[in-house]
Amino acid sequence: MEEDNRGAIQDFNKSIELKPTALAYYNRGYSKGKLEDYHGAIQDFTKAIELEPEYALAYYFRGIAKYELGDIDGGCLDLSKAGELGDETAYDTIRDLCN
Repeated sequence: MEEDNRGAIQDFNKSIELKPTALAYYNRGYSKGKLEDYHGAIQDFTKAIELEPEYALAYYFRGIAKYELGDIDGGCLDLSKAGELGDETAYDTIRDLCN
């Protein structure tokens, strides 16, 4: 599975080089998160949010990455924003991680 994520990151690098989109940054960030590269994941999710400010899933997974790095407040704020933007699962995660 690790190799799949590494290969996916290479594919997303090429995709971003050709046409940087919020989805490409999100997908690369997701793959980095699977490899526990939380700093890299946060950078990509942040770029996805810059390109598409209402990208609920990017907020959600950026929140998870922040939480994994020990930034509980920042992670919970991002999870809350994901919920505000319509991600219903964010509230369950907030209950589990933020209270």
